[in-house]
Amino acid sequence: MKILTVDREKIIANLARIREEAGTEQVIAVLKANAYGLDMRQMAAVLSEHNVRRFGVIDPVDALRLRDWGFGEEEILVLRSTAVDEDITAILEACATATIGSYDAAVALNGMAEEQGQTCDIHIKIDTGMGRYGFGPGELERVLSVYRYMKNLHVTGMFTHYANAFTSRRKTEAQYESFMAMVDKVRGAGHSTGLLHASNSAALFHCKVPSLDAVRVGSSLGGRMTVRSDHGLHKVGRLESTVAEIRWLPTGHPVGYGSAFVTKKPTKIGIIPVGSSDGFMVEKARDSFRFSEVFRYGGSAVLSFLRRKRFYVTVKGKRARVLGHVGLSHTTVDLTDIDCAPGALAVFEVSPTFVPQSIERRYV
Repeated sequence: MKILTVDREKIIANLARIREEAGTEQVIAVLKANAYGLDMRQMAAVLSEHNVRRFGVIDPVDALRLRDWGFGEEEILVLRSTAVDEDITAILEACATATIGSYDAAVALNGMAEEQGQTCDIHIKIDTGMGRYGFGPGELERVLSVYRYMKNLHVTGMFTHYANAFTSRRKTEAQYESFMAMVDKVRGAGHSTGLLHASNSAALFHCKVPSLDAVRVGSSLGGRMTVRSDHGLHKVGRLESTVAEIRWLPTGHPVGYGSAFVTKKPTKIGIIPVGSSDGFMVEKARDSFRFSEVFRYGGSAVLSFLRRKRFYVTVKGKRARVLGHVGLSHTTVDLTDIDCAPGALAVFEVSPTFVPQSIERRYV
């Protein structure tokens, strides 16, 4: 049995902390990647109970799912711009708010909305440095064309996304200034920008840039941001399983693949059927190799080696050291000083994002 247990009170406490930091009740709860692995349906229910009225998703199909689950009154913002017919069909069917980040996306959505006799609410996205979706700072006329010529699109908001909020306050402030310059130009042309939002979790807690009309947060709801500091948030989600087998190994016996650990004395070990395929000891792949990042990664690895860094799980409420490499489906731990039997509860610290959706999420 494997269960990802989610403490709803911690989510509620994190939401309160977010609102305190933002100075506003307006929260767009980003539910991408199955609510960062915490289960989109149950997370949305908790947030709705506590007056969150705006959700953000990446996949238009998720907007349909939320509607089917009964979230009919909440605004659902699809956070990626798209000119794909299949995506637009889902957005219109869900009565979701679309993101428009290009002239092509605006033309495609406006055309399909006109064919169906609908007017679609949209938020205009401005690219201030992320380099993905969004009108560039020099595309004012294209932004204004949405107001002037797209009669089936109704602008209800405008936003940008910060690329460096977890590392650089200076760069984030520059993005904020670039965004507000575009806002001022649109307003100067006589148009309403609607709800303004830019701050993601890292920007809200690390950079302290203005929150504008709303904050757009996801990782902070689960208390697992990339910014390492104490922000008064609680980590949400723990993977639970049971010890499958217990046995004694003699001195000098190897453990696991590669014999990475060899016992120095008679050792009582426990085998738990949880491994990397369940999200334990898994991290995001290093996908950039600039010198500064290689230096940081390498330095971290060296420090871990010099400090003889060890990893632990909790068995029957006590810390049990992980022995050897974590396997795809198993973890071996030292139970020499823990009085327990097969079936004892084992708790793993994991990022819910990496826990397969096949594992039950149980809110408690």
